Amino acid sequence: MLWLPELGFIALLLACTASLLLAGITLLTLMDRRWGGLLPTRGWSLSIFVLIALSFAILLQLFLRNDFSVMYVAQHGHSQLPPLMKAGALWGGHEGSLLLWLLCLAGWSACFALFSPKLERSLQPLTLGILALIVGCFLLFILCFSDPFARLFPAALQGRDLNPMLQHIGLILHPPLLYLGYAGFATCCALMLAALLRGEFSAEIAGQCLRWAKPAWCFLTAGIILGSWWAYSELGWGGWWFWDPVENASLLPWLTATALLHSLAIGQRTGGLRHWSLLLTLGTFVLSLLGTLIVRSGILVSVHAFALDEQRALPLFILFTFLSGSSFLIYALRANRGKAVTSPVKPALLGALLLLSSAALIVLVGTLYPMFYRMMGWGQISVGAPYFNLVLLPFGLLGLVLMCYGGFRRRRYAQWIAHAGVLLTALGIASSALQRHEISLNVTVGETVSLAGYQFTLRSVDLQAQANFTSEQAMIEVTQQGKPVAQLTPERRFYTARRQQMFEPGIDWNAFHDWYVVMGEKSGEQRYAMRFYVQTGIRWIWWGGALMMIGVLATGWQRRQACVG
Repeated sequence: MLWLPELGFIALLLACTASLLLAGITLLTLMDRRWGGLLPTRGWSLSIFVLIALSFAILLQLFLRNDFSVMYVAQHGHSQLPPLMKAGALWGGHEGSLLLWLLCLAGWSACFALFSPKLERSLQPLTLGILALIVGCFLLFILCFSDPFARLFPAALQGRDLNPMLQHIGLILHPPLLYLGYAGFATCCALMLAALLRGEFSAEIAGQCLRWAKPAWCFLTAGIILGSWWAYSELGWGGWWFWDPVENASLLPWLTATALLHSLAIGQRTGGLRHWSLLLTLGTFVLSLLGTLIVRSGILVSVHAFALDEQRALPLFILFTFLSGSSFLIYALRANRGKAVTSPVKPALLGALLLLSSAALIVLVGTLYPMFYRMMGWGQISVGAPYFNLVLLPFGLLGLVLMCYGGFRRRRYAQWIAHAGVLLTALGIASSALQRHEISLNVTVGETVSLAGYQFTLRSVDLQAQANFTSEQAMIEVTQQGKPVAQLTPERRFYTARRQQMFEPGIDWNAFHDWYVVMGEKSGEQRYAMRFYVQTGIRWIWWGGALMMIGVLATGWQRRQACVG
């Protein structure tokens, strides 16, 4: 179907028109409520989602059909990519990733339209109108600067292939989960802005916001966990967090969102902590937008920023400034309206809010400082792990003390599960830092290397050919006191389309230890440069994150049980 790209563009154009129309009528309704009956906001929100989903499905079909007459498909697709990787290629670049962000945002808006019938009647349409404005702004940017359906004349005979670093299941799932988290907090922000514009903030509003914030936080946490796992299993340096700007871009809203969950929980019970809840909601939304700006503009150099384009940095910055500036302007003008509720707050909880907010500020300064340093013409500078580890360590330790003092006095099992996840993650971070053994040397087939009480024997090296790459794969046997422990298969891959070499680590693990080998350049006949690692507790970091998610989701079920009881 030669007209599919044009149909996808028309769907986006219609969605943009509908979004801006819905946002405009919402603004008129604020000034004169007689306009309120002109548009059924729920139906239009669902229609906008359907149009964007249609556009997304068309772009996916173009990748699966290898339609290299579309520039974006030619830049990131390849006829020999496996189908799953073709789906991942859809959001492997600038245009597709923004379309995915938009799909998630429209999806949250549709869910809010369908599943918030108990919300006060004026707040639901206003919330949907604010979400439509955000969707419309992003659609305007996509249509003007990032059209994923732009044609390529003449059509390419073959695609350039997906970046080899992205050809990993972790990077297939990581962006959708992050964007679902970001879009969820955009929904929370829209609800809070609607409450501000109506001069309302109550325990009911806090409870409604918390209802949407919990799954958004879980999506964001799952995305960060998968990103960390990808970095560990793909980049070949044996670590799980590099304090890279793009990694920090997802950590920043996670820190403020974690504080937000605690603040809203108090607000739901008492109606208190109004300003904390409002500012944390707006801050999480703005930091989510900042993450999009960092990843997709090229203003900061990162191994993760795969869609660098400084020509679109200025329009993205204008979009970021408009949305974030408008949000804080509404807060400044309307925050003191309405009845304030004062209620006692436990010192441990207030301390946790201050610590999480301070940690977010520290990470923000460390992430953006190199950009400002360069903009001032002072040269190039990098802020890495030594700064973050040194400055954040006291905050982390104090946070654990406060959590143990305040959190485990409660008799709510859900909070226990979530806080146990925090402790497990902290234990994993400490263990992986203190119990890390590493050695680099050249190894010949048949040679044995000893490290941390384990013996690594290079048994063989085999040549293999896959659909879009060839590889040399080593087989390494790990033993301890003559007993087999693990088998590792590190690889050196060569991706033919991109003419790019990649080093795939060989990894095996049990509940306590990880055995990790990276196969480097060939240094002689059946001789290779290799790095060997033995680490303790690194899996606990990700298992702890999973426990946190279980605990957060369980709080909702626990509350429903309490209401029934």
